[in-house]
Parts: sequence; structure tokens; C-alpha cells
Amino acid sequence: MISANKNITTGFTVAALVLFATVAVVSAAEGPAVMVTDYKVEPAVLMPGDIGIITVTVQNMDTQSSETETTTTGKYSPSETTKISKRSISAEIESIRLSGSDKNIEWAREGVQRSEYYNVGALGPGESITVAIPIKAATYTSDGTYFPEVCIEVDNGDNVRFPVPVKVESSSVEILEKDVPSEISLSESKEITVVVANNRPNLVSGVNVEVKEKESPENDELEFTPERIFIGNLAPYEKRCVNFSFTPLCVSEGNKDIQFVVEYKNGINSHRNTLDSAVFVRSSADLRLILVDAPKSVLKGEVAKIDFDVANGLPKDVKAVSVVPVSNGVERVRILPSEYFIGDMEAGDVFSASFDVDTSELNAGENRFAFKLVFRDVNTDKTYETAGYEVRIEVKEPQKDALPAMSFVALPVILLSVIAVVWVRVKVKQRRSCVE
Repeated sequence: MISANKNITTGFTVAALVLFATVAVVSAAEGPAVMVTDYKVEPAVLMPGDIGIITVTVQNMDTQSSETETTTTGKYSPSETTKISKRSISAEIESIRLSGSDKNIEWAREGVQRSEYYNVGALGPGESITVAIPIKAATYTSDGTYFPEVCIEVDNGDNVRFPVPVKVESSSVEILEKDVPSEISLSESKEITVVVANNRPNLVSGVNVEVKEKESPENDELEFTPERIFIGNLAPYEKRCVNFSFTPLCVSEGNKDIQFVVEYKNGINSHRNTLDSAVFVRSSADLRLILVDAPKSVLKGEVAKIDFDVANGLPKDVKAVSVVPVSNGVERVRILPSEYFIGDMEAGDVFSASFDVDTSELNAGENRFAFKLVFRDVNTDKTYETAGYEVRIEVKEPQKDALPAMSFVALPVILLSVIAVVWVRVKVKQRRSCVE
């Protein structure tokens, strides 16, 4: 009897444990477990004002449905088999949004109306979903790490708040001077070397470097080769040297301002930085056009002869030297020859060049005629031009013959004088006749 009671007690205990386990499993299965299993921030480090992306992976951690059989065998009773089922529940995700205690990192609303994702849907047991959240760092954001929270609202389970570290740093990509000549001659070509330095802790892409005149005139005074160099990606804290060559083109002596521009991308955000510099262009020790003779004034219709000397003051030879008249917008002027070709000139050579200016079609008054030198470098075969040399000649109208105009006045006077003389002589003769 005692043994039978023990068996009954043992049976009730096992049944109670099984019931408790079943209730615990069912209780655990009442709400699905949703977790953020992975995240990524792009770009890795934002700049103030940048737009980025937080990508999070949300997963339903609940297990798949399963069924377990448990067999209990009593000493004095037949064996019993109990089936324990583990049920799984899909996670009904209502919304995903971004929350933060400050306004430094917010949902990027540029171009979109939403500030969160609604009715994301159901995640089955073990299923996951990847969600991209657009973010923006405020323009006033200080350097540092911020922790905006990804908030996931689950209809049939516990809500999730997951802080994501977002780094913000204002350091940029800079251009540094390495070798920039302080001066250059009109006929020279020199090389410029600058360093492009990525001062950021993350990679930047699409790096371009450009050099140009700071205030570009209508006609470029400096020629750069190449004008732009594409670098591509720069790793964190990487430096890269780039080289340009530049040549003065038809400029006067003086300082010329130049500017280097670097453009790059941090993620999808475009940025630029500049470096200003200057170079002094000198015209000494150069190929020169020297005026030898030119009339100060000519009568309209006459030919004005202009004589030049061309002196090579360079320390090297040049070739294909020509003196060319510049029109200066005066279409009616005719200057012969249209180009005075000299050819090769050694260092220290002096040659002559002459031009005839036809003044028939020119207006009376001061007229200006400009001439320039064109030549090529013997070594590089590059063509150069000097600034125009201006010659001023006054064109005068020829004086008209004054005799025809005066004859109309003088002829009557002469006739009257002759008539008066004849009349006086006749009177004198008449008086003499009467006396005799």
C-alpha cells in the first residue's frame, strides 16, 4: 500500500514538472525576441553637415516549431508518453525610427517626407531584415562620437532600443606647398609640386586636384599642364604628391595669383578645399622687340615705315622667331608684311624687322599699331608669345590748294586796278591834247 502511494506521488510530481515546463515554454513563446544583430555606419566618420546611412540587421531570435516526446515508465504502472510542443511566433514589427537626446544626429529628411518606417511587417522565426536609415550630422556638430538610438516597436513583443555609435570629425583633405617657384621668366616652363593630404581617420574617394589662375582674365596669362589630376581614393592619413608645369603666356611683368583646388567625397558628400599662392613673372633676360624708327606723323595716304630690332637676351637659342602685327580691332589697317619671319636666333643675336603701314583707309588723328614676338623653344618645341609692343603714329589730312579759292576774290580786284590805271592814262592824254 505504501509502495502504491509512493508511485502515485511520483506520478503526480512528474506530471506537475511536465506541466510547469510546458507552461514555461508557452510563456516564453508568448512574445518573440527581436534583436539588432549587426550595424554599419557609412561613411565611417561623418563631417559636420554630412549625410550618411546607418544600416541595421534586425532578427527574430525565436526558434522554429518543434515537438518533443517524453516517455515516463513507472515501476508498477504502464509507461506513459508525453508530447511537449515548442511553438514559435512571428514578430510583428510596427515601426523603426531614430531617436536621440540631442539634435546632432537626426533622420535625414532632405528629399523625403518620412522620419520613420511604418508597418515594416512580420519576421518569422529566425528571419532577419536589413534596414537603411538615412542620417545627417548637423552643421554645428562638434567633433566626437554620438549615440542615436534605433527604436524598434514590436506589436506582439518587447520593443528594442539599440544605440549606434556615430563618429563626427571636421578634419579635411588639404593641399600643401612642396615646391612652388617664386618667379619665372616669360619664356620659361617650370614645375610645381604640391602635396594632397588626407587628414581624416577614414577613406575619402573621388579626389581631384586642379590648378588655375585665381582671377582668370579674358585671355589666360598662365598655361598649366595638366590643368587637373585625378587621384581617386586616399586612405586615412595618406599623402600624395602631384606635379604641374606652368608657362607664362603673353603677360606683363608682375605677380600672378594662382589657386589649387582639391575636390573629394566623404561617402556621398562632396567637399572642396583651396590653397592660394603666387608667382612673379619677370621679363628681364628675354627675347625683346626694340623700336628703331617710326614717324611721329604722316599725311593720310602716305606709307609709314616702322623699323624694329629683335634681340635675343635669353641664355639659350630659340627658333622660328617671327614679328607679327596685332590688329587691335582695326580692320581697315593694312600692314605689310603680315608676318616678318626671322627664323633661328642664337643667344645674343640681334636681327632687324621692317613694316610698311598703308594709311589710306585710316582715320585722321592718333592711330596705334601693336606688334608681338612669336618664337619656339629649341628643347621643348613649345611656342611662346611676348606682350604686344605699341607704336603710335598721327595721321593728318593733307592741306587743300588755296589758289582756286583766292582767284575768285583776287581777279576782280586786279581787273578793277587795270581799268583804273587805263582810265587814268586816258585822262592824262586827253588833258595834254587840250593844252597843245
